[in-house]
Formats: sequence, structure tokens, C-alpha cells
Amino acid sequence: MSTYAIGDVQGCYAELMALLNEVNFNPQEDQLWLAGDLINRGPDNLKTVKYLMSLDNIICVLGNHDLHFLAVASGCQRMNRKDTFSDILESQELNQIVDWFRHLPLTFVSQKHNAVMVHAGIPPGWSLDQVTHRAAEVEDTLRSDDFKAFLENMYSSDPCSWKESLAGFDRLRTTTNYLTRMRYCDQDGGIELRHKEKAQPKGYQPWFDYPNLVFPKHRVIFGHWAALGGIFRDALIGIDTGCVWGRHLSAYRLEDGKRFQVSAALES
Repeated sequence: MSTYAIGDVQGCYAELMALLNEVNFNPQEDQLWLAGDLINRGPDNLKTVKYLMSLDNIICVLGNHDLHFLAVASGCQRMNRKDTFSDILESQELNQIVDWFRHLPLTFVSQKHNAVMVHAGIPPGWSLDQVTHRAAEVEDTLRSDDFKAFLENMYSSDPCSWKESLAGFDRLRTTTNYLTRMRYCDQDGGIELRHKEKAQPKGYQPWFDYPNLVFPKHRVIFGHWAALGGIFRDALIGIDTGCVWGRHLSAYRLEDGKRFQVSAALES
């Protein structure tokens, strides 16, 4: 059995199938880890989701695009001009797909592989217990009858830093922004969410350049930041290599650290 972590698929079904063929994926024996942003911006969102939902041995964490889909599908937000998940919204299986996404976690911890998977990152100062506890607060809300109220209040960058006294939607939103949107932060964990490229804003650094309580004790696997082109260090695996932007879709085998990659199709 092999375990493959794959970066942001974003509805690029053809590339996902090509990558799984490249690694000789056996759905009865191998396990897939998906680092969020399963859909949106790519051409085949419905096919992608239906395939992933058909697999038993799979771990997916939520990304910001997945949460945005949930908000649109639930009537809490309008589609953006660049959104491409109309095929899911028009599907007769929409309700089942929404329910499947609502029950995905924000983080996944594997004791077997001594690894943590999250879509965007882990802020400095958060222990692994704090990460999982605060993520669980959001997960419980998404699975509750209050999920629409949370999705309606999800779209803000405030508060921009964590305080244990945060409560209600401010607390849930801040956790969500850290785990699904963060790229740059300051030394106190204040996040800056506008910049996506490698040129960092003044006073901020990539979240992983600060001393962190989670790695290097654990391998952290994350997506979200295609501009980095992938990061493959001993304890830090950035697996988004920009497939939807015409570059590559990548996989990382946890057992031996081997990397696999396929090029993006022209139609993506």
C-alpha cells in the first residue's frame, strides 16, 4: 500500500487521471490525500468530485475554493465571474455533493506517517492540539444546522490575528482564514491575504519561515500557493504546482518521499 498526497486539483479531471495512472494507483490498496481546492477554475468539476466520492480510501481537506462552492450552492454567496462549478450546481446530485463537502475536515493528522495536512498553512504559535481543536470548531459548525449562517459570515479578513478571546463567527472565520487562505503573516501571526506571489509585503513573511510548533516535528503537507512552484523539504511539503494555471499536477508518496508530476492539458 502506498499513500499519495496530491495538490490542488481544482476540477482538472484529465490531469488527475493521468497522475493516478503515472503512479499506478490501486484504489483497493493505495490511499489518496487531497490538500484541498478539489474544484473551481478547472473544466471538469463534476467529474472530479464524483470520482473522488467513489473512492473509499481517500482523505480530503477543505480549501478556500471548496468552501466558496458550499457558500454558493447554499445560497449564501453569488458566483464569481471566474467560478467554473456550474456543472455541479446543475447536477441532480448537488445535495449529495454539498453534504459530502460539508463533512470534510479542515485538517488531517496521521500518526502513522507523522504528518499533518492542511490546505493553506499553520500559523506560528499554534500547537498541533490547538490546530485540531480549532479546526474541529469550524468542522462541527459546517456539519450543524447553523452552517449557512457561518457561510454567510465567512467572507472577511477581520480579525486579522488570533486571540483566544475570539468568539462566534469572528473565531470561526479567523481559524478558517488561517487554515484555508493564509500565505503571509507577521511574527505575531497577523495575516495578510492580498498577496499571492513570491514578493512578500513589507513586514510579512511566508507563514512557514517563522518558528513553528508543528514542524519540523511533523511533516506538514499543504497546497494553496501555486506561485511557489512546490516546496519539498524534509518536514514541509508544498504540493500545489499550478495545474489549473497551465503548469503541473503533482503527487508526493509519503512512504519514500518520491515525487510524481504530469503537465497540465492545454484545455485547462
